[in-house]
Amino acid sequence: MSSLYLIIDLINDLLAHEPMKDQVARRHILENSAHVLMKARAAGVPVAHVRVAFSGDFAEAPAASPLFSSFKGSGLLQLGSSGAAVHPALAPCPADIDIVKHGVSPFIGTSLDAQIARLGVTQLYVSGISTTLAVSSAVREGHDRGLAVTLIEDTCAAHDDADHALEIRMLSQLCTIISAAEATFDRS
Repeated sequence: MSSLYLIIDLINDLLAHEPMKDQVARRHILENSAHVLMKARAAGVPVAHVRVAFSGDFAEAPAASPLFSSFKGSGLLQLGSSGAAVHPALAPCPADIDIVKHGVSPFIGTSLDAQIARLGVTQLYVSGISTTLAVSSAVREGHDRGLAVTLIEDTCAAHDDADHALEIRMLSQLCTIISAAEATFDRS
């Protein structure tokens, strides 16, 4: 079983603003994710960083999206900016895969499917924010593509604890739920 560790939207802009800033700090998301990242790299498992980002006019954003229209004109999530970069605690290595998305899903309109096929991935490990949006989308779509999906619960956060807990309960029907301490990687 060939594995891929997918880290979703742990970028500076999203981590610096409330309510996510508080949730990420309180739940130790960066520390837990860095611990899992170290284990993945030690096992030789490929790592993919998924980042949501747009050009200055947000032309790539879904036109009718209330979510992305709220960012338009804010200066946030700009392609090429430090805000759209992966947080330094999870600094990408040259071998890591960089996937830029223009929506919630890490699959739609990105190179993720091609990377999964190229690497022969059958097992997807998932971390990131938001549990209720991009993480949920990755789990659901990975499941529907026939991948074995493992969600690392304490490397994910939503806007509040109740939403996170509810989404974890829903996703448990589609994937294996583990903690960062339990994360091990199969490279074969």
